[in-house]
Amino acid sequence: MAACTQFTCSHCGFKVDAWSDGNPYLTDRDGKRHFFYHPGDYWEPRAFYQQQTGCDEVREDEYLAFWKERGGNEGDWLCLQCGRQTRRDPKRDRMRCTGCSKPKLRNTNRLEGRTCPKCRKGIFRGEMTAIS
Repeated sequence: MAACTQFTCSHCGFKVDAWSDGNPYLTDRDGKRHFFYHPGDYWEPRAFYQQQTGCDEVREDEYLAFWKERGGNEGDWLCLQCGRQTRRDPKRDRMRCTGCSKPKLRNTNRLEGRTCPKCRKGIFRGEMTAIS
C-alpha cells in the first residue's frame, strides 16, 4: 500500500504530493524504463522479463538477477532552488535538477519543515491525503 502526503507551504500555499512507494521499473534492451506501479502484481513484470529474455519459464534466481541488473525505483524529488518537481532514481540518475541543473534536490517525502523554494518565506507542513 502506498500513502500520499501533501506538503503545503505555510506562506504561499504551494503544494507538493509525496507518494511513499516510488515508481519501480525495469529497463528494456534499449535502456527505456517500463514502470510497474503495483509491485504486488505478480504477472506483469514476469511477462516483461520473458519478453526481454526470450525465456518460456521464469526461474526465480534469474528473474531476481534481472531485476538487480535492469531494475530500479524512481522517487519524486523537488528542487529547493527553483521548485521544479522531477522523478529520479538516486542509484542510476544524475541527481541534479532537470530545470536549473543545481544539485539541490530533496526527496518529496522529506519536505516537512523545509523552506518553500517558490516564496522562500514559508515552510512545508505535511498532511496524509490518500492511500492506494
